[in-house]
Amino acid sequence: MNVKVISETKNTIEIEIAEEDHTLGNYLRSMLLAEPKVKQAGYQIVHPLTGGIRVFVVTEDDANPRKVMDSAITKMEAQAMEFKSKFMKAQA
Repeated sequence: MNVKVISETKNTIEIEIAEEDHTLGNYLRSMLLAEPKVKQAGYQIVHPLTGGIRVFVVTEDDANPRKVMDSAITKMEAQAMEFKSKFMKAQA
């Protein structure tokens, strides 16, 4: 997975994630919107044939967009681990 910061200001960040699609984009967008300091978050497909997504976040003035992104990703990781644990128990 290749991640590149496209642009960044005090309260915005836009990143590009190569070879990803709606699966990651929609999940990340929904987790970002659940963050209390996020004013706006979204994503778009870079190109349907080449793949990749661009994710953007706009935060309130007192929130660092990188920290908000980190928080959302940490929560995604925790959810994935919880799902894995429950899945493994269900197989037993």
